[in-house]
Amino acid sequence: MTARARRREQGRLIGWIGWAGLDAIGRLALLTGSTIVFSRLLAPRDFGVTALVLTLVAVASVFVGSPFEEALAQRRGVRMAHLRAALGASWAIGAVILAASLPAGHALAEQYGEPEFRSLLPVAMASIFFSGHSDIVTALARRLRRFNDVAYATLVGHVVGVGGALVIGLAGYGLWALIAQRLLVVVARAIILQWRIGYLVLPAWSPALVAEFGRFAGFSFMARLAENLTYLAFNNLVQIYYGVSALGQVNMAMRLIEPIRGAVTATGHNLAFSYLARAGDAARRQALSVSVVSQSAFVTAPIFVGLAAVAPLLLPIVAGPGWDEAVGIAVCLSLASALAVPAGLVYTSFSAGGRPEYSLISLIVGFAAIVLVLVSATALGPISVGLSRVAGDLARAVVALTVSGEGHGWARRSRLAALWPAWACAAAMGAIVAMAAPSPPSAAPLLHLAAMIGVGIIVYAALLAVAARPVLDLITGQIAQIGAPLKRRFAR
Repeated sequence: MTARARRREQGRLIGWIGWAGLDAIGRLALLTGSTIVFSRLLAPRDFGVTALVLTLVAVASVFVGSPFEEALAQRRGVRMAHLRAALGASWAIGAVILAASLPAGHALAEQYGEPEFRSLLPVAMASIFFSGHSDIVTALARRLRRFNDVAYATLVGHVVGVGGALVIGLAGYGLWALIAQRLLVVVARAIILQWRIGYLVLPAWSPALVAEFGRFAGFSFMARLAENLTYLAFNNLVQIYYGVSALGQVNMAMRLIEPIRGAVTATGHNLAFSYLARAGDAARRQALSVSVVSQSAFVTAPIFVGLAAVAPLLLPIVAGPGWDEAVGIAVCLSLASALAVPAGLVYTSFSAGGRPEYSLISLIVGFAAIVLVLVSATALGPISVGLSRVAGDLARAVVALTVSGEGHGWARRSRLAALWPAWACAAAMGAIVAMAAPSPPSAAPLLHLAAMIGVGIIVYAALLAVAARPVLDLITGQIAQIGAPLKRRFAR
């Protein structure tokens, strides 16, 4: 690659990162704003009911999208006929699931003693037609490396979804507002992404073409299914042991952490997969993997460790009074994410090399760890919910570091060396920031929160300057390049 081509590729990557950052920050602001409003309009029980409904919808959405997105993105050659066949199969599966949601809603209403299930579940389940379509068009966008369009569609979809949900909630339909938020986001994102990509994908029935997706589609589907079934089992176990109101507390903690985790995970996976899948031979992929995983870990680990440090101050600001149990759970979810998100790119590397089964193995091990801790630690109270998630994500990180990786050529010691420096720096920063937390609670929480964030940035930059100076130079260089166009615009 010539110097000019490298500069062009670097500029393109910086543009993708800039859009991804804007998408993540915008989604966080929108979802935090909706949480601030809904937490004051609704009771924990309402969040618990909708959490159960939306988890079922998330599991169903796996069947209509996950078998196709990763397979289409990874496959060497894809024709429009493959996309149409995938969409045809997706809609056929979706029709069966939607029909099944009608009697399922009645059955769940009887099981949980919550009559709202009868109507909430079928309406929410209608979103799977659009989520499947969105996943397939996203696969096309990834092949075309149109990551800016993916970020744009996701952000605008959240503007539409959150805005519509707030209108419905303020009109007095709180439960329906929480359901509508997901439905409207999914519908808007699918339509906008289809428009931005410029290729009209219509359904067609072709089992022979769908069968060509083969082994990779099967393992990718099973991995996503295992991940979403974990959430389903997790929510049901919380409801069984602690009740719907406690599940609402968990849902509030997740509303603070999961949007950030989801945005960072999706962006990192899509960008990394795009490069690693084109690496060619195993040696080249390993070298790229070390660089991508190491540099990403230095960025993502401190985000979630910092969240854990400020969560006791941040969550009451966002949710208001009455959510005390959610604070400890939010801390645990943040620490769990600090382990799982950086290690997750190891599985991206394996998948790019045609080995998606390692992610599936880790999800099964993680699920077992979650259930074991959640069931055995009930004497601790609701905090056991958060501890179970730490155990599950720790198990996934351990699998990423210890699995053989046969055929991939990435040694275990090299994987550990790519991750542990970032974890160590983030942990040191988090401990220092946590010591700056006010006790008793601050009379000016926003100012104290801003001060803690400032301390975290300064401390982490100092740690990088000592332990990982090239990473600090890379981060500051990328920030400067992203900000250069804005600087030139304001200078005019």
